[in-house]
Formats: sequence, structure tokens, C-alpha cells
Amino acid sequence: MRTLAAVTSAVLLCCFSLLFVTVARGHLVSIAAAAPLGTLSPPPAVSSGNPAFTALGKLERDRKADPQKIATYLSDADPAVEARAAIALGRLGNPAAVPRLTAILADARKPDKVRSAAAFSLGVIGSPDSVGPLSSTAKANGSSVAAAAASALGRIGGATAVDVLTRLLSQRSADVRAQAAVGLGEAALPGSASIDNQHREAAAGGLASAILTERDPEVRWRMAWALGRAFYQSQPRTLRRLLTDDQELVRLFAVRGLGKLKDRSYALPIRLAVNDKSWRVRVEVRNALAALGDRTAVDVRPPPVPKADFEEPAPVATSSPHGDHPQVAFVTNKGVIVIEFFPDAAPYSVDNFLYLVDRGFYSGLQYFRVIADFVVQGGDPKNTGDGGPGYSIPAELNPSQQLTGILSYGLDYDQRRNVPLIDSAGSQYYITQSPQLHLDRGFTVFGRVVKGLSVVYAISPHNAGDAAAADVAKRVYRCHPVSVQSADVEEKLRTAEIGYQPQ
Repeated sequence: MRTLAAVTSAVLLCCFSLLFVTVARGHLVSIAAAAPLGTLSPPPAVSSGNPAFTALGKLERDRKADPQKIATYLSDADPAVEARAAIALGRLGNPAAVPRLTAILADARKPDKVRSAAAFSLGVIGSPDSVGPLSSTAKANGSSVAAAAASALGRIGGATAVDVLTRLLSQRSADVRAQAAVGLGEAALPGSASIDNQHREAAAGGLASAILTERDPEVRWRMAWALGRAFYQSQPRTLRRLLTDDQELVRLFAVRGLGKLKDRSYALPIRLAVNDKSWRVRVEVRNALAALGDRTAVDVRPPPVPKADFEEPAPVATSSPHGDHPQVAFVTNKGVIVIEFFPDAAPYSVDNFLYLVDRGFYSGLQYFRVIADFVVQGGDPKNTGDGGPGYSIPAELNPSQQLTGILSYGLDYDQRRNVPLIDSAGSQYYITQSPQLHLDRGFTVFGRVVKGLSVVYAISPHNAGDAAAADVAKRVYRCHPVSVQSADVEEKLRTAEIGYQPQ
């Protein structure tokens, strides 16, 4: 993908380095920085209605801001402001904020959402000094705070974090078990010098045992993801057993993990999955067999687009307020996609996208890069992968995971360090076709598909430079909501993979 700005700090770069080493599925970035196009300037921030939120947004976008200016909001009477301030400190990336965030994490009088925000930011900053406090919190109880602490430990990594995360696989809380699994999938990546073989094998064995008895489907697929990402070398038998699992994503990540081995002794069990009922699993079967040089034919056609996904929702005037849950329609040559945006999680990212939408920037642009069961990428006015609006915006990392149908910005890449430049977003965006949790560390989640996921699947695979024409977003505009926006639905939209069924 693309964008212009430099990364915020060496600390963040170091945190992200292991995550983005694997490029078999392609970078979500372009190596070269984009040449500015047009005369657009970065958009003004849209007022949130809360002066404290507006002030915090302005402070965090200045990566050189004094953390103390943000920390003053940690004593606000409104817990929402406190939590927002804690997130802002993490986005600033300054280790000087660690002591204050650690104190909030340890303060049981603070609301869970404030302490969870502090845990998240400690993980983003990535200081080894945070491992002890995060470990104590993760092991203390099964609350949302413990789950956030487990997630943060996975971001920081190291032998101690892996040991704690392995023990958390048996916690009563499903949220904690899920985040422990994801954390292990990151912290124990092959090649990580900070993990010795003893800790790696203990984690692998713990995951392999846990997934066979795990009943929560949200936890199980995350365990399968971790096994397929970080432990495929030592757990091929477990992955083979999971090829016939009832759960689609468990089978998907099992195939993907075995494919990484490039071991022909697993060709037969993989070949037996060529008729899997899931299109996404069949794509991974095709990929795994191709890596083995096996030419077995696999039907990787996506499911048909239903008639309802060609209906265009009613537009909203470009002068209308954004509201709490704005939605945007993407009228493509394959059907209509509707995405709901998350200004609560990434306000300026949403402001920027809607600013471009209202100016017609995205209409007529191609989906220049599409990789089956990975992402659909567009938003480049040059349709080459190295174009943009002529400016960049800072990242707004948040706890939302890269689940199916998630919208994020593409980024430029530091070729020497092999990491994304997290503050380089512009106009290029991608939509995930399946969970891509390895992107959580560096890419801002700011929306999710609420209608037309079949269209996301139907957009044809393409790479910039291909002779065949790419699919096109013919018209992109703000629209009236097409989905229910009750509190419970909004929560599931941001957190659930199982049962995620866009209209």
C-alpha cells in the first residue's frame, strides 16, 4: 500500500519488526513512497461534541507532544475521557508515559474500560518494564482488563510474556484465553530471538492441548490461527487433525499452517480438502498445494452475489453531519458494499475518509490489488499502488482486531527495517476477506462491512500491472444506514467473528 510520513518512534518500529517479516501473502504497503497528486490538504478534524476528545485528538496527532499534556486528562471525572487519554498516550509512543499508564492499570478503583485502555497502550509502547505489571493483571482475574493485559503481553513478547500467556490458556474467561492465544501467535513467531526453544515448545504444546478441548468458537479459531502462524513447524500433526474440524476458520488456518511447511508428506490430507464447502478454505488448499508443486485442480470461485447486494442505498448529503455510526456505499461492477465507520475508535481516520468520499475522490478508482482470502485494496488515484491524496495522516491504533470485513488504511513500508511506516496513511484502503490478526499492530481499524460481503469476495484477484482490467468502485458515497445500530449490534460488529453476517 502506501503513504508518505515517517514512523513515529524507534520503539514502535522495534515492536513491529517481527510481525511483518513474513510476506508470503504480500505486503499491505508499497515499497516506494507515493508521489503527491492534486492539491488536497489534510482535512480538519470534525468536532466530536466533547471538547476533551477534540483536544486529545489534536495532541496525539503531534507525535512530539509532551505526554504530560495528555496525562492531565487521566484525572478527568468522565471515565470516557480518561480512557481516551490512555489510548492517546499509547499512540504518542513515548516511553515516558509508561509509569503513569502502569499506575492506572494497577488502580482497581478505575473503571475497567480505563484500565483496559491503559493496558492496550502499554502494549503499543512496548516497554519491557511493562511485562511485570501486565502479567500480574492478566493472571489476577477474568475481566476485560485481564484480556487487554494478555493482548498487550503478546505485543511486547519475550520469554516471560510467553510463559504467562501459555498459562492463561486455561483461564476461565474465554476473552482471556482468546487474547492469550493471539498473543502467543505473535510473541512466539519462528525466528524470534527473544524466545528460547523450551518456552516455544511449552507454548506449542499448551496450544495444541487447549484447542482440542476448547468449546468457545471465538477462542478456537484464534488458537488455530496461532498454531498455523507460529507453531506449524512443531505441531503439524495437530494441524492435520484440524483439517476436518467442523469450524471453517479452524480448517482454514490448519491448511495455511501446513502449507508453510512445504512438506510433501502432507499433500494427501491437504488434497482431500479440495472440495471443502468453504470458498476461503479451498483458496488456502489451492495455495498450499501450489507451494508443493501439486497441480490438483481446486475450485476457488467465490460464492455468487445475491440480488440484494446490487441494491444501492439512499445517499446522504455531503453537508450532513457524520454522526456516531456513518455508513458509506461502494457501488462496484460486482455489486454494492456498505461499510460502517468507527469514529469512536479512530475519529481522524474516519474524518479523512469521509472528507475524500464527499469530494468524489474514490469514485472510479480500481481495486488494483486483490489477493484471495486476504484483502481487496483500492483508493489509489493512479491505480498502481503508489498514489495518494498528496498528504498523509497519523495512525490511530486501537484495540479492534482485523477480523473479516474490516476496513483499514494501506501504508508505506520501510524497506530496510521491513516494517510499515504506521503514520503514512493517505487514501489507499483495504478490506479483509478473512481475519488477518498479524496486521493488528501496525494498521488502523476504522470500519467494517455491514452489507455486501459477498461483493468483497467476488472482486477479482488482481495485481498492479496485470493485463486484465481490475474491478472498479464506480461510485462511492455516504448513505443512510442499512443495518441496525443498537448497542449490542455495534458491540458485535467491533468484536465478533462468529455470527458475523452482514446483510
